[in-house]
Amino acid sequence: MDNFISILRDSNSPAELEELKVQLFRENVRIKTDKADLEELKESIAKEKKELEDLRFELEQSRKQFDKEVEEINQTIESSRKKLENDLTFLNKKQTVLESGFKQLDSDRQRLNREKEEFRIYKDRGEQLRKVPTLEYRQGIFFKGITSEKGLKKRYKDLIKVFHPDNVTGDTYTLQNINREYETLLHDLQMKA
Repeated sequence: MDNFISILRDSNSPAELEELKVQLFRENVRIKTDKADLEELKESIAKEKKELEDLRFELEQSRKQFDKEVEEINQTIESSRKKLENDLTFLNKKQTVLESGFKQLDSDRQRLNREKEEFRIYKDRGEQLRKVPTLEYRQGIFFKGITSEKGLKKRYKDLIKVFHPDNVTGDTYTLQNINREYETLLHDLQMKA
């Protein structure tokens, strides 16, 4: 300001003063324009600052919501993982039970096959005994130890009761063998007497 006053004092002519007034007017207009531009810029910055604060608030809210959703997802994943572990443990137990069941079934099947084979052999032997010709039949198995005709007849009646085909335990083949042995022994005893 002191500089401006000294310029006014030093000016010699009214034309210089007029020129100075014009310059001052221009400078004043420029300053007012710059001041208006600055005010506008200040308002624009304040508006952008408010928008940025609003955006920051929205971002903060979004971040909180995101964190909450992430936490829920993590809890869901954790509960699913625990359920999966429990299911896997249960499945392993089931598999162990099934494996032991299969082993038991396999041993039962092997035992059954052995029993079938033993039964088949037993059955074949029974059929072979039935197919044995009369000449190869062992004499004396039904009347072993009998030395008298009376004892022979008593044992014969007892054996007929047991092995008669009408009886539950009866067998025609065995009955034929009993009859043959009885007749042979009876004949032998009568020949000795």
